[in-house]
Amino acid sequence: MTEPTPKNHGSGFGRATHDRTAHNDGASFGLTRRRALAGGALGVFSAAVLSACSGNEQASKDSSASASPSKTFSPQVTVTPEANAKEVNPVVPVSVTTAEGRMSEVKISGGKDDVKGHVSEDGKTWTSDGNLEFDTNYTIKYTVTGDKGEHQSQSSFATVVAANEADAKINVQEGKTYGTGQVIQIDFSEPVTNKDDIEKSITVTGGGAAPGLFRWYSDTMVRYRPQDLWAPNSEVTIEANILGKDLGNGQIGNQNYKVTFKIGEKHYAFVDNNTKSMKMYVNDNMVREAPVTLGSKDWPSVTGKLVILEQAKKYKFDAKTLGLKKGDEHWYEPFEATNTSRLTDSGAFVHQAEPSAYNVVGVANISHGCIGLLPDDAEFFFDTFEVGDIVETQNTDYGQANPDNGYGDWNIPWEHYTDTSWHGNW
Repeated sequence: MTEPTPKNHGSGFGRATHDRTAHNDGASFGLTRRRALAGGALGVFSAAVLSACSGNEQASKDSSASASPSKTFSPQVTVTPEANAKEVNPVVPVSVTTAEGRMSEVKISGGKDDVKGHVSEDGKTWTSDGNLEFDTNYTIKYTVTGDKGEHQSQSSFATVVAANEADAKINVQEGKTYGTGQVIQIDFSEPVTNKDDIEKSITVTGGGAAPGLFRWYSDTMVRYRPQDLWAPNSEVTIEANILGKDLGNGQIGNQNYKVTFKIGEKHYAFVDNNTKSMKMYVNDNMVREAPVTLGSKDWPSVTGKLVILEQAKKYKFDAKTLGLKKGDEHWYEPFEATNTSRLTDSGAFVHQAEPSAYNVVGVANISHGCIGLLPDDAEFFFDTFEVGDIVETQNTDYGQANPDNGYGDWNIPWEHYTDTSWHGNW
């Protein structure tokens, strides 16, 4: 199908792809650029993550073409990272320490800007401030001053290369409004094997809900939901502090992410095949009941709770996306549906029925799995409901959609949510 421009959301993106050139435009949190300045760490990271080793000053002299040290003053100097170190984590501070004299000057070059730092009170240790850049070769030049004169030398190292950087993408946008059933999804550009550590680096606050749970659908995709729906008219903040975090197999997170989104009113729709009707609720009050047509016996509508992924006033439907060919029994000519709300990645929608189906709406099921409404009802649904709202369908004698075919997470009982081996009615 040809994707439309979605309404009021950035969340229905399906499966994220790994784009090493994408940028953060301030409105959404997508994949970050590979050579980006890794700054603004929001958390404290484990010292065990690629901690650089220390090397002595002699190794530094042997590894570079440095100025000749004073013959009368040659203190023992320790440089971290050690000389010629590779894959250095950019969040690990650089330090230069002398056993004699004082550090009088340290300069680290190689990135877009010189690295700033500070000297300890006793004058013997210089430590960098802030973070380095990824995929960069750095050179440290330093001067130690003592009673016997000055000592100068240098050392070099390289930070984590682009191939070992890991990006992330969050499925909600800053400041946007979503329904009370919105599920949070984070897609990583590289496989995550240190899942417990990564979960601990992600915090979700607000939304009037108790702490939620994570569910991993793959090594690159995790979801988060509270036990109950988000509170209407609230705010939710997600912080994923993965800069410098080891995702596993040497893959290092290259940015922190923070996004705050809003929760709107509570909207809920219940579709019953037995009555061929949809009941629409706003803040638990039924505001409209409408006749529907559902999937035919050959293409039945899935049951269970599904979250609206995206909305578009117009959306082109094409039978070829269902694997149908012209001449097949269920073939239909491409058409542009109106007032559409997507429920699954595979193509289940709530939308306005085609004129040829008006006479069977509320009477029989003739769709390819979608929920068809008459024009006034379809327009009301489209204008009232939003991305993140829940639509529940029952009594079609068919199972649920796989929970990762859209956001079917609310069909998983809370006590089983983290158990990926548990299987429901799908």
